[in-house]
Amino acid sequence: MSSRELREEAKKLATQAEEKIDQNDGEAAIKLSEDALAKIAQADQLDAAAESVKRLAGDLNTPINTVPVTSKDVEVYDAHDTTASIKADYKPHSWVKGLPIIAQPLWVQEQMGSNLKEQGQFMTDTFLKWMSAPTESAFWNKATSEERKAMQEDTDAEGGFFVPEEFINQVVHDPGVPGSVTRPLCTVIRVSSKDGYVPSLASASWAAIAEEAAFSDQTPTVGQVAYSIEKSGGLVKVTRELLDDSAVNLPALLSQIFQEAAGRFEDAGVLNGNNSTQYAGILPSAAADYVMAATGAITAADILGIYYTLESQHRQNASWVMPSLISKAINGIQSTGAGVHSIASLSEAPAANLLGKPVTHADDTSNNGFATALSANNEIAIFGDFRNYYIFDRVGFTIRRNDDLYMGNDQVGFFATRRGDGQVGVTAAFKVLKCAAS
Repeated sequence: MSSRELREEAKKLATQAEEKIDQNDGEAAIKLSEDALAKIAQADQLDAAAESVKRLAGDLNTPINTVPVTSKDVEVYDAHDTTASIKADYKPHSWVKGLPIIAQPLWVQEQMGSNLKEQGQFMTDTFLKWMSAPTESAFWNKATSEERKAMQEDTDAEGGFFVPEEFINQVVHDPGVPGSVTRPLCTVIRVSSKDGYVPSLASASWAAIAEEAAFSDQTPTVGQVAYSIEKSGGLVKVTRELLDDSAVNLPALLSQIFQEAAGRFEDAGVLNGNNSTQYAGILPSAAADYVMAATGAITAADILGIYYTLESQHRQNASWVMPSLISKAINGIQSTGAGVHSIASLSEAPAANLLGKPVTHADDTSNNGFATALSANNEIAIFGDFRNYYIFDRVGFTIRRNDDLYMGNDQVGFFATRRGDGQVGVTAAFKVLKCAAS
């Protein structure tokens, strides 16, 4: 419930309290007032948490190194130097003598005065004009005196000047196969101990009772879903030079790649974990298979079959999880012959739902237990209510830095860890689509 909804509830409770006062029911009025105050306090906590997260996101997205600095330049570079705002020809203390304006380090160009910035831009434009001229003589024949000066200022014996320095504040990053695709479907519980359990309770029975007859035993089965927290993590070694010179938000980038890898590890655990060094997976569990009619082909009857063999109480909130290539095969059913076509138009993306239930693609098939080929006994999809899979978070995603361990190679180690467990709560809530045996 959002903070706005909580405040609306508090307002309603306050109105009810006033009505109770008018009815001389003081006890009820006090209770309603206390409930209203509790709602307001909860709303205030949500607002405060949202503001903290907003500030945290801003801090994480702010580059640690706002400009690229080397170890030696740290001594002279001042990130708070604003002298340029009052001195148009200002040269920062880190100005490199002998270099033209446009060859100065980026952080120097950022802090130099406005006149120097204009000169730098003119030099850049002149250089591009020289580069794009049909011949060098064509440029020099039409060059103005200012352009000639720009091309010869602070130059070496060969003439011209240094190529303008350009930095693109982006990183070419391949995120790999998507991870953490199953977590949004599951029930996530934050726990405070290494081991524990969640009590489970089956439904009660109900039967007719004859007159004067005794009640039959209707005690539901009581059990538990036990968890045992395990640790997983990764290591990235970064050179000291990269930390010194990086102009991108390197900590945020490291956090991103760690979380991508952690997400893939978690998906593999949810779907195919060994319940020892990983979560307990759905595929190795007692979840029942629905075996297709054929080995190498999937039909609409197979999809309808697994849909209706999952009990109705679990179908209401069920989801499909499968590799993209299996989704391709399903969307291609009867696409080349007469019959039911799953694709309405090749100009639109395929539907994100299958039989009205959302489809999630888990493509890290090297670890998650799924197969992408329609071959004998291959498990290719899961259909079920993933709310009945429980992820237990003991300690969230953390990154630690070690400056000493790899000092021999002048590297810094970043260690990322996560502690948690995952368990199947109700195995009957899942069905596994499996190819027929050969």
